[in-house]
Amino acid sequence: MFDAARQRHGDQQWWLIFSGIEAGNGTGDSVDLARATRIAAAFTEPYRFAAVTTAGFYDDAGFCGPCDAPYCHRHWNVSSTGYGTCPHGHGKSLDPLWWPDDL
Repeated sequence: MFDAARQRHGDQQWWLIFSGIEAGNGTGDSVDLARATRIAAAFTEPYRFAAVTTAGFYDDAGFCGPCDAPYCHRHWNVSSTGYGTCPHGHGKSLDPLWWPDDL
């Protein structure tokens, strides 16, 4: 799904590093306590698409909405454009950095 590492910085700072299906956030992002709390709540069992989307990850942490299930990189069929389909054929963009050359 994704790898996350958080390290406390200061009184109300968290550092979030994640690797998504097609991209990640590189060296990480500073996350305030409110967002860290929202992310933790989003990934509380039982894992559901509706809850996971509240975390604000561009690829919904590998979750497919129609399936209400997470898939790893091996199970998403991702094209060179960053558009992927889950094992059941539902599709979405999984790469926030992809931009078509002809625009």
